[in-house]
Amino acid sequence: MSRHAVVVALMLVAGRAAAAQDVVPTMRIDREVGAARSMSLEAGQNRLLVVSDQIGRIAVANPDVADLKVVTPYQVLLTAKGIGSTDLTLWDRDNHPLVIALQVTRNLEGLRKQLKELFPGEKIEVSSAGDLVVIAGQVSDVRIPERVAEVARLHASKVANLVQVSGQQQVQLEVRFAEVGRTGLREMGVNFFHKSDDGKRVGGMTGNRTYPGDFLNTQSNPSIPGTGPRGLWASGLPPDVPNPAFNNAFSFFLSQGGQFPFSVMLNLLEQSNLAKTLAEPTLVAMSGQEAAFLAGGELPIPLASTFGQTAVEWKKFGIQLHFTPTVIGDAIHLKLKAEVSDLDPTTAVTVGGTTIPGLVSRQSETTIRLGDGQSFAVAGLISDKVRSQSARVPVLGSIPILGALFRSQAYQRDETELLVVVTARLAKPVAPHELPPLPTDFENNDPSDAALFLLGSDGSAVKQPKGAKGAGPTAARGAAGERGYSR
Repeated sequence: MSRHAVVVALMLVAGRAAAAQDVVPTMRIDREVGAARSMSLEAGQNRLLVVSDQIGRIAVANPDVADLKVVTPYQVLLTAKGIGSTDLTLWDRDNHPLVIALQVTRNLEGLRKQLKELFPGEKIEVSSAGDLVVIAGQVSDVRIPERVAEVARLHASKVANLVQVSGQQQVQLEVRFAEVGRTGLREMGVNFFHKSDDGKRVGGMTGNRTYPGDFLNTQSNPSIPGTGPRGLWASGLPPDVPNPAFNNAFSFFLSQGGQFPFSVMLNLLEQSNLAKTLAEPTLVAMSGQEAAFLAGGELPIPLASTFGQTAVEWKKFGIQLHFTPTVIGDAIHLKLKAEVSDLDPTTAVTVGGTTIPGLVSRQSETTIRLGDGQSFAVAGLISDKVRSQSARVPVLGSIPILGALFRSQAYQRDETELLVVVTARLAKPVAPHELPPLPTDFENNDPSDAALFLLGSDGSAVKQPKGAKGAGPTAARGAAGERGYSR
């Protein structure tokens, strides 16, 4: 036998892999150099070791981990039995030993197959270290890593989860709370037309071509509000409805969506004192984590405790917002809870000599999926208040019985609707040199007459921080040409 090298070929002889592979993997071991003297198998796997010289005898250090069986004088069948490590020793006819360190790990083929079926398209790698199962890779959804770990725990008690979520995972939420006066909209001349019970037909304004009580079928083309074929129309052509019907503030904004931007309509109503912006927060949260906003205060509520002492519980009121975003690929799964509350003295209670006002609240909770930069609106939270106003003639209005003739009582109804407009965006950090100039970056100096008339200087310049990168060169100043520079 040659003393220079011993060639060991590893062949897969069990399972589907044997039928799928045309070329048997080999492992070459140089006796003198000692390049490769170790191998790793999963429990239950077999390998056929082929050597160049006849085998004299074999030995396994730990029979509970692996088993060796001589098939032919040049072939040995290796079977991995249990998790652990052991040494395999093969002697040739001249009693020259060849020692191979074998590491047997947990069989994870079933787990890999299950993860591939449950999470198709995700890059998930599974390995083991002793009795520990390690899962790694990158996925597109923040919820997948925990689900992968739950599946892995069905196969092993110890799991190391190293799965990372790829892509942008910060969500910026732009929210606008507005209160729209329904009473003011009616006074402005906005008509709330009738809508059929089945929601398929609505009334709409078409100039002189419709009559009171007419309906337009919208089922055939729902993408255009208020349009569709009308069987009783003489020409058989669907009439256009530039101003479709609406029955609340949300429908009013929606009906104008094709003509004006949503925010523009809200600004127009604010200028007409028909709407009021209550708050306009901008929040940023990581995917899967909650962000909260409060513009208001906290109401102390005394509570009875042990030993006659009084504890205080604080109740939040005002404009509250809670949202939890989840990034799923390029979409944003958003869970939103909005609430507007205020103190209500009419429902106050007295506890231990302390008067505690009640709270009137309007809240909404919704779950929606949006694309990057898309918006949605929540409305329908209506508040109806009736106020009384009294007027009387001085002195005469205070006379008993006859004073009623000199007094007047007027009731005013104020009906408002809460509108919440939300815009979700995927956010990412900005490099320092990409930041726009701040107002404090500009300095204004009073130029002299010579600098103003001869050099054309207006005294404005941009402060250049020391060591700043990305700034453009300063152009020459003069009566002709540019002054300063632009980024």
